[in-house]
Amino acid sequence: MRDSTQLHVTRRMLPSLYQSICLYLSSRNLSGINLSGINLGPSTLFRHTRLSQRLAKFQIPRPIKHQSQRFSTFALACFVTATLSGCANSLETCARTELKLTWAETAELQATVTILSSDEFEGRKTQTQGAAKSRDYIKQQFEDLNLQPWGADFIVPFEYQTFFTQETGANVVATAIAPEPTNRWRIIVAHYDHLGMSGSKIYHGADDNASGVAAMLAIAKHWQHQFALQPNTLPKVNLMFVATDAEEPGLYGSIALVEQLKTRLPEATFELMINLDMVSHPGRPYGIYLEGSRNFTQFNQFKPLLNQQNRLCIKLTHPKPVGRSIQSTDWLRASDHYPFHKANIPWLYFGVPTHPQYHTPEDTVATIDITFLAAVTESAFELLQLNAEYLKK
Repeated sequence: MRDSTQLHVTRRMLPSLYQSICLYLSSRNLSGINLSGINLGPSTLFRHTRLSQRLAKFQIPRPIKHQSQRFSTFALACFVTATLSGCANSLETCARTELKLTWAETAELQATVTILSSDEFEGRKTQTQGAAKSRDYIKQQFEDLNLQPWGADFIVPFEYQTFFTQETGANVVATAIAPEPTNRWRIIVAHYDHLGMSGSKIYHGADDNASGVAAMLAIAKHWQHQFALQPNTLPKVNLMFVATDAEEPGLYGSIALVEQLKTRLPEATFELMINLDMVSHPGRPYGIYLEGSRNFTQFNQFKPLLNQQNRLCIKLTHPKPVGRSIQSTDWLRASDHYPFHKANIPWLYFGVPTHPQYHTPEDTVATIDITFLAAVTESAFELLQLNAEYLKK
């Protein structure tokens, strides 16, 4: 994931209070409570001792504190009511012990992340030998899965402009064509490039984004397996698996891909683009974040299908920034889904928030959670199986 869209923000009152309440509810396993018909007046709200203690400790800036004395307790109750409603958007407990894997093979996912983030691949910076080795590895995986290239070869080069320099990159693209001719397409994207090296230091990029590539390859394998055994259980769509290049310097691989889709598949109907970028390093709460739900009017109907088997905790928006000197990320523009958004192609983006190892040499395979990665992989696969009616805008 690129970080050029981040900016410094300052402490704000409401997000901090919101997070305090949500953290309390999460710790008490109350995130799924039904608030309808409940009296949420002040006496009810502050019956919870720990919640009231959190609110009491909340530091309100002096000018706001003076003004707040003019508000009634009812006003605060209204805010907390809205906060509770926002917290109660899922039934997940967001606990690692709740995960129940069904088919994802953790050993294979671990092996892929280990290879791509190894010293041999030198951080996979675009236009380096490490990037070339990554392409060769991914291409071999596609071939082993009996996928088809998009054109003459799996490796699809492109050019892009940076300042006054013309650069070159190469995506790795495979297809799984439906048994009957159709113009319906669904696309799975994960960028394979990272930051490379700085002197003798290697930026391994295990979470960013060897994890996304590993998930994409596992999804491709499972699709091929299901197609061979039970083809009638899968939707009659064409799939495209894309490992993009040059995401870190400016989303150039996905920009080029979108332009190529327009010219090479002008009659296609693109039902869904799934972006997998940083999907193996969960924080607190223990869950994956899924951006883009507003692209689908039927999202509330199909969201339960994404984790009914593995019970993965799925949050629909990344957490708000809290505290001093922290960074806020524009998640719309942060990764390869953005060019698809600009092209009006429906998208969903799985990813975790930034963490201490993000864009450092410490982003190694030793820091990832392989069970979590497997659960995200399974949930992303569920999107590919959705009935087309669910994906209408």
